[in-house]
Amino acid sequence: MQQRHIAKEIEGKVERHLLSSRPLFSHLGIFMIIFIAIIREGVETVIFLNAINYANGINFIGGSLGILAAIVVGYLFFISTRKINLKRLFNVSSILLILFAAGLVAHGIHEFEEAGVLNPIVENVWDINHIVDEKGIFGSFLKGLFGYNGNPSLLEVISYAAYLALIFILYRRIEKSNLTVQHKV
Repeated sequence: MQQRHIAKEIEGKVERHLLSSRPLFSHLGIFMIIFIAIIREGVETVIFLNAINYANGINFIGGSLGILAAIVVGYLFFISTRKINLKRLFNVSSILLILFAAGLVAHGIHEFEEAGVLNPIVENVWDINHIVDEKGIFGSFLKGLFGYNGNPSLLEVISYAAYLALIFILYRRIEKSNLTVQHKV
């Protein structure tokens, strides 16, 4: 309910701004930002394709077909995601980013252990490489995304869990402070 109130408040402010100022200039400003960004990317693409053509003699038709395919895929993506729930999308992507970061922390700890800088406390807490091998297809996918290690040390497990706990505590604090600010308003 509070989110709807905030959304309506923002919508009202945008409408008041557009009515009070000259809407043509507001729309023109947004159009120009998008136009310049697209033109900049187009110029970079042309320079890149010309450099590849010069260096390797690659045909310009292949690059043009690639650009056309990108336009079609972009249009289809835009059409199919117009009515996506953005709150759910950002919640899921935030969770994934937190898990990526926790994996990076654990992997960094692993590298420090291999270099002899940190003591692993217990060398292998468990070994499940016979179930999901970290060098196999699925295991390497998990390792690349979430820092999966089939036989982690105790320090790696502690660092992974501590990072997740810290993020959870920070998230709860931010959530509580947002609730108190909303109740004051």
